[in-house]
Amino acid sequence: MGVLFHVLFLVFAILSFTYFIYIIIHLISWSRIPLSVTAGTTPKTKVTVIIAVRNEEENIGNCLNAIAAQTYPAHLFEIVVVDDHSTDKTKERTEKALSQIKVASKSISNRENSQGKKSAISEGIKHSSGELIVITDADCQSTSKWLSTIESEYQKSGAYMLCGPVEIRCEPGLLGRFQTIELDGFSLLSGAGINIGVPLLCSGANIAYTRQLFNDVEGFKDIDHNPTGDDVLLMFKVHKKFPGKIAFLKSMDALVTTSGVASFKDFLLQRIRWASKGLYSKNFANSFVSLLAFSSNFFSVAAILVIAISGKLFPMLIFGLAVKILADFLLLLFAADFFNRKKLLWIFPVAELITMLYVSWVGIVSNFSSYSWKDRHYKRPR
Repeated sequence: MGVLFHVLFLVFAILSFTYFIYIIIHLISWSRIPLSVTAGTTPKTKVTVIIAVRNEEENIGNCLNAIAAQTYPAHLFEIVVVDDHSTDKTKERTEKALSQIKVASKSISNRENSQGKKSAISEGIKHSSGELIVITDADCQSTSKWLSTIESEYQKSGAYMLCGPVEIRCEPGLLGRFQTIELDGFSLLSGAGINIGVPLLCSGANIAYTRQLFNDVEGFKDIDHNPTGDDVLLMFKVHKKFPGKIAFLKSMDALVTTSGVASFKDFLLQRIRWASKGLYSKNFANSFVSLLAFSSNFFSVAAILVIAISGKLFPMLIFGLAVKILADFLLLLFAADFFNRKKLLWIFPVAELITMLYVSWVGIVSNFSSYSWKDRHYKRPR
């Protein structure tokens, strides 16, 4: 092997070690986040739950029933469902479900000349009365203590924005199990990053912020050109203007569950859409971590190929692979412990290989690929 290859081997080893340190820092941070509990507070905040929906006729009923079953006092919260130009029976099923629950609610439509989740949320906020705005998705189901836990943490922390955990309902098959344990890891990284003051991940399926905050950061202004990012890109705006005012809900009572995608094709398209948020972020920390994650996975794939083709066990490559794999295993071990998913750890070897391959592929393709979402086609960011 020439000098260039040895330099690349060294770069891979350094990247893997940097990635390992990044994960360890976040695991330490995660362990220091106190659990979010409702004890010690009395509900007093008016809450509005906003659900932006498009073509969710199969899911909206279950979502609304779960919200209606909250332990939070019914007189202190309302539900606003914003239909984003659905082409199925979502509107009709929404109105039927709302008519059967004993919570103040309304079903409205997004403006005729607007489309997308951001505009739907903005429209929902205009028609809401709550001090605290809670956002979730139509394909999600919440625990009965969801709102109580959010509002309690809001009182205790003094945070302007609160991000909660989201988990894929464990479904049969390798892909279903893989998505479940991977999203658990993402939730852990979300909470850990927020706790150390470098928020990089959150999910629009489980996020809350004050009406005042939304107005203070001018809503989705300057980030509305991206069809996604109603969660992460908004969080970056909040952190820039109000550092230290974001909190994470570390509690299974604050958990929201959702369904995974059904095929690997849909999975890859979903990840391309997620990656597009980073291309719009203009956030140095996010760009650095994204590059670190991509590079460590891409070099891992390359290292495996070099070892397989050459038949030689190069020390630097073995070190890099071992450190990268150990970091990912520790991440999923901590996440599985909190989310009670340790039984899924047996898929780790296959999951690690899938991660290496799909992150490498998405990291390249997302820079020039368009994608579809909710039956709408979007071009790559420029």
